[in-house]
Amino acid sequence: MSQWQILGRWLAAPPADWRDRLVARLGSRPRRLGPWCELGLFGALECLADAGETRLPEAALVSVASLHGPDRALRDALAQLREDGLPLPLGFLQSQPNQLLAHFCAATGWQGDARTLGTRAPLDALRIATQGAADELLLGWVDEDGKHGHVACSRWLRLRRQPADASAAPPCPGAPDLPAWLGLDAFRL
Repeated sequence: MSQWQILGRWLAAPPADWRDRLVARLGSRPRRLGPWCELGLFGALECLADAGETRLPEAALVSVASLHGPDRALRDALAQLREDGLPLPLGFLQSQPNQLLAHFCAATGWQGDARTLGTRAPLDALRIATQGAADELLLGWVDEDGKHGHVACSRWLRLRRQPADASAAPPCPGAPDLPAWLGLDAFRL
């Protein structure tokens, strides 16, 4: 069983001015991004800032999970397909969850292993990431608001695997209650 140190986190609900804060952090308004990707990028950059980082180590894994992904953009692209026979290129691009990863890489100058997962089981996404070979992780859960009563969220953890002899290490102060954060009853890696 691995132990993980929490280096940074962004677990708060998006503040009312999150888009303005994203623009301030990037230096300009992101282009060609849909709301889901913007929300994810905001949370990822806030988490890195909390960890005191501007860039991940090259060997890190970025894993973003979502129940719905960029659902609204996908529905818009499908409506364009029905009406015009083809979705508009920008609409299609915004419906792709990997755009969050591409813009994260561009914003931070990082290149490495990254993936998006569509799942109903956030704890399983966490398990998959933490049981892999990467010792450095940036994990996110991003969803837009509106569907099935869900509210917008962009929750992120920056983790580092601890050496096997780190069992005596003190717990990370302020560590979140992951089961409560993920809406689950039990958590074990």
